[in-house]
Amino acid sequence: MRIALTHAYSWPEVRRGAERMIPEMARAFAQRGHEVTVLTSAWAPLPANPLYEVVRIRRHHRDDARHEADFGRRLFAHLVTGGFDAVHSLGPRDASSSILAARLHRGRRTVYTNLGLPDREWISAQPWARGHERIVRDIDAYGCMSHYALDMLEREYGRTGVFTPGGVNHEQFVPAPEREHGPTLLFSGAIGERRKGVALLLEALPLVAQREPGVRLWLSGQGDAQQWLDEASGEARARTEVLPVGEEGGQAERYGRAWATALPSTNDSFGMALLESLACGTPIVASSHAAPHELVSEGTGAVCAPDSAASVAEACLGAIELARDPATVERCRASTLPYNWDTGLAPAFERFYAGD
Repeated sequence: MRIALTHAYSWPEVRRGAERMIPEMARAFAQRGHEVTVLTSAWAPLPANPLYEVVRIRRHHRDDARHEADFGRRLFAHLVTGGFDAVHSLGPRDASSSILAARLHRGRRTVYTNLGLPDREWISAQPWARGHERIVRDIDAYGCMSHYALDMLEREYGRTGVFTPGGVNHEQFVPAPEREHGPTLLFSGAIGERRKGVALLLEALPLVAQREPGVRLWLSGQGDAQQWLDEASGEARARTEVLPVGEEGGQAERYGRAWATALPSTNDSFGMALLESLACGTPIVASSHAAPHELVSEGTGAVCAPDSAASVAEACLGAIELARDPATVERCRASTLPYNWDTGLAPAFERFYAGD
């Protein structure tokens, strides 16, 4: 099968979970015998890949909205001239172009994964709202990252979707030889976004310390943590370390050495950092709001309220206790097997591409 994967942003220029999805999907499909082309955008040239073709559409605009619109327009010609059997898009602008281009290619399957939540009120205020209505109506397969998002799509748009979550490479994300000496919590994500919950985690940290006096917090990810540290207590600041961005392949070691990975967020459609943490054998703390709690199973983590420092602290304490149990590593890792790109998700996505 000739598969095109499209996204306006590329890894490692942009380091988010969605940007990691594209190269991992491409690798998995290529190793399963498909001819894969990645159509993406970046400021700088992208390295060639021996398994699949990478086509860079040079970025022209710093403003994300203008960039995404420009990417969608310039992508169209590539989709018209490319002889693809299936096109899987991770943005609404490129999905709209994919639908239009498919009119010239009888039998081509179009797939869109909404990386966020299909919240009609929020989407109606976006510059691509009209295009999204076309996507809901005309895309062959509308993918969502979680069951929470799938339910929202059905409720808000009357459209049945398909489950297209983020995945994990089990050869890359493996347990570390040992954890940090003392209890260490990890936040991995967009530090600068308030909804991700860094401020709440800092508020909870002294509460955790009442029962775990040696607890530390690592902050890892893009964005400025200083605004949250300025708001935090002196004790929380003293227990927190902001980690450098580091090498693109070094995140697995951080997950593996941490005792728990915490994401007390709101309005998240998934939780890539939580999934990767579990693959590294590290338990998680996930918010009960929206989708992240779907990744918690018995013995792999704890769920917290996204508006209560006490709840976050209690969940962190529970996860720390799980980390002390040697059996937790295997439980966590086993829980991610359905999300393995090679054996779980790639075969499922192939069925969407084939129209089964």
